[in-house]
Amino acid sequence: MKRIAFLLFLCIFQLSISQQKDLIEVNIEATVLDYETNIGIPFSEVKFIAKNIGVLTDKNGNFSLNYIDQDINNDDIFIITAYGYDTIKTKSKNLYKFLNNTNKFFLKKSRESNQWFDEKDTSDNYLFGKVFTAKGPIQGASIKVKNSLIESKSDFEGFFKIKADINDILSVNYLGMIEKQLLVESLDDKYILLKTNAQILDEVTITGNKDPSDNIDTGYGERNKKSIGFSTSTITSENISVGATTIIDVIRGKFANVQVQEALSTGAKTQIYVRGGSLSINNVSAAIFDVDGLIYEEVPDFIDPQQIESITLLRSLASTNRYGSQGRGGVFLVKLKSQSKKAERLLNSLRVKGNDYTEKVFTIDLDSLKPYYITDYINSQSLSQAKRLFKNMIDEVYKFSIPFHIESFDYFVNFDKEFSINILRSIAKKAKDNAKALKTIAYKLEEIGDFHSAKIVYQRLLKIRPLDEQTYRDLALIYMKNREYDLSASTYDMMLNDKLSSVNIQGLQETVVNEAAHLYWTKADKLGSSDFPLNKLKTFIPKNDWKNFGNDYRIIFEWNDPLAEFNIQFVDPKKKYYNWSHTILDNRDLLEDELNYGYNTEEFIIEKSNKGQWIINLENYSIQDISNPTFLKFTVYKNYGRENEIKKIQVIDLSKLKQKINLDVLNYYN
Repeated sequence: MKRIAFLLFLCIFQLSISQQKDLIEVNIEATVLDYETNIGIPFSEVKFIAKNIGVLTDKNGNFSLNYIDQDINNDDIFIITAYGYDTIKTKSKNLYKFLNNTNKFFLKKSRESNQWFDEKDTSDNYLFGKVFTAKGPIQGASIKVKNSLIESKSDFEGFFKIKADINDILSVNYLGMIEKQLLVESLDDKYILLKTNAQILDEVTITGNKDPSDNIDTGYGERNKKSIGFSTSTITSENISVGATTIIDVIRGKFANVQVQEALSTGAKTQIYVRGGSLSINNVSAAIFDVDGLIYEEVPDFIDPQQIESITLLRSLASTNRYGSQGRGGVFLVKLKSQSKKAERLLNSLRVKGNDYTEKVFTIDLDSLKPYYITDYINSQSLSQAKRLFKNMIDEVYKFSIPFHIESFDYFVNFDKEFSINILRSIAKKAKDNAKALKTIAYKLEEIGDFHSAKIVYQRLLKIRPLDEQTYRDLALIYMKNREYDLSASTYDMMLNDKLSSVNIQGLQETVVNEAAHLYWTKADKLGSSDFPLNKLKTFIPKNDWKNFGNDYRIIFEWNDPLAEFNIQFVDPKKKYYNWSHTILDNRDLLEDELNYGYNTEEFIIEKSNKGQWIINLENYSIQDISNPTFLKFTVYKNYGRENEIKKIQVIDLSKLKQKINLDVLNYYN
């Protein structure tokens, strides 16, 4: 097949004279610029309306649009849009004439009053600084202005930029570090040194020669023994004899005050008891085992000792309170050597020993936990009176309260959708630089199916967090939900073909691959001649899986704060459970990775497993910011990627969780 690639300045006549049946490929390479500043507008939407042909501009405003000439008629509409700018559009016949003269498109700032975000930031004061430790710069540190929704994040070199005024108080924090507060007395650059809990405690101890052996692995990072605050000890793979055949061989004689009680009769089990710490003489209880999140009340003697990376013994109640009464006899944290991430996601691996589910976890209607102002709305004599109450409270008490706006939105959306959307729009303007709050707003918009408004919020997130991989994944997905399949394909192309400078999508690679494949298998006929990374995508998926793409159940959790600590528990039809903990104790490396690269999503697949009832429980472990708490979005797809696919979305305020709750029950029978 003969193909001719046309560049910008080739005459339109060359496009029209061909009367052959050969297909002609057109390539437009151009730039979208701000009319006033002459600066490229990143991630502008460039497309032909109703033709499934479109791309996004890159971070410099450049784009390359490819299509087959025969797919476009003279009267088809070419359009360029960017949030905060007036849209430009023209017929294709005029486009070709335009391109004979220039390859630059200029957009003017919009004067529309009902905007989600005010993009005019020229009057704001900016404070610049750097966050670091004694070992070097900190990437992903959170910098906030207290009593406001202004927030920033440090980059790869620890630098940050935040809007601040004289007498503001900055709060600077990072995972495992002591929060530092700083009064802004001038707008000079700030250099902020953070210290760990261990460093603070070490500074008040008697100085002496430091033995490297004083540092131990606690299960949530290496810490100094003197700074731990509870009794613990650790052995690593280097301490495990090649002759060890069971985990009992590994533990025996390695931990002080630990007694191995051998089975004395047929059918009995060997037990391990810990003296001291949480175990009293009068309350003898065997130790339990936490093996990469799986809890075993019996000794997991099926584990190959040579696959153990480390074992940490937690003795005191202070260190095991999250295990409840199960942990009163001590907990052995067993970390196995690295396994593939995919294997950890397959929930049909639950059929193992010792993790029998015997709890009774109740379903709690979180919506029933209404604050007083919702009761006031309900008791109002009219909808108009309820709206007046809202406006009075927003001015007097709850100006910067995210929960107040979310709860009010949930109430009014049942009576006046436009009014409720304006509630979210009003808080979004105040929180336009606060990624945590904006994600909450986007979650709620998706929950009610307002994908157009959600797209605007995700576009804002991309502007303030251009290095976060999560923003690109979210944008690709929201384009798909808006039926803008060409722009979704373009975004996946950027991610999977490494076209995003300084952005690493490794943390979300599996999720991005699954969702890009889902777009292809369900909307291939809608992709037109848009760029889609099909060849690249196939390299990530085994041939058989590619031919039979789809899952019985796909479960997605997303949260708006990487520092949030919670536990997700799955229980299979045989009443075996699996815990996935988003905590410093269990998953410190993951939390640090999320902070550094900017992502907050985890997916789980239920496939080819026993039919029956699956239970999903949720427990919150973190103390929540009452003005801007962590929200978690829970999405369940049934028959993912198939013709009969259905889904549901639920958004949960973690600050309402005072105990473990039953989040959902999946009846997996067909």
